[in-house]
Amino acid sequence: MNNKDKIKHFTSMLFSKYQKLTLTPEEVQESIGITVNTLKAARLNGTGIPYVKLNGVARSKPLYSISTIAEEIVKREITTFN
Repeated sequence: MNNKDKIKHFTSMLFSKYQKLTLTPEEVQESIGITVNTLKAARLNGTGIPYVKLNGVARSKPLYSISTIAEEIVKREITTFN
């Protein structure tokens, strides 16, 4: 399976589970195991999974696109050979 197909597969899985295009930090934690605190630290450091704040207010909850989550999973995949 190539990377494009992997991204489609992960995106489809996330959409099937949550039935929406963006996830809250709590849903990201549940789906891929990165803790809410780690996500927050990554946002503060400008690293990690890209996110959006849809209403443009600094205090609004960050949201993570399911397609971006899928891309990040595939991009960070480590391949090993036996």
